Amino acid sequence: MPAGVATVEKGTAARPFASAGDFREALTLMLSEVDRDSDLGARLRSVHAAYRFVFADLGLILNVTGDQDGSPSIRWKFSDRIDWQPALTLEMDSEVANRYLQGRENLAIAVARGRIRCSADVRAALDLVPIIRELSERYRRVIARHYPDLLLP
Repeated sequence: MPAGVATVEKGTAARPFASAGDFREALTLMLSEVDRDSDLGARLRSVHAAYRFVFADLGLILNVTGDQDGSPSIRWKFSDRIDWQPALTLEMDSEVANRYLQGRENLAIAVARGRIRCSADVRAALDLVPIIRELSERYRRVIARHYPDLLLP
């Protein structure tokens, strides 16, 4: 194999989203489901920490936080212009994000191998990471319905 060519373990390869708009739609659908879920939405809000995803290949940024005004909802914005400070930032390409959000990419291994870049307030990250991991079920459901060719085994 030529030098510099990355390999991906069998069964984990996925094509990236066709556009930033498609990925944004999938993420919006997922977050809407989470927000309507009384248990998962409440757990995400209870952490009182915000997080940011940066999808470098698509030029897409997603910021998520529990609502600051006490309402029972989460807020998200596809912009770097926000009125809150993220405690956890994960930067990756959309192909890696698709694997990670489906629960098919281990965060620690991806960070160690440079597929995901992470900056965080450690305490907030320890609270957020298990909840973000639970988003996988919602994300996989959205992908299965709207983008079945991106669903991983």
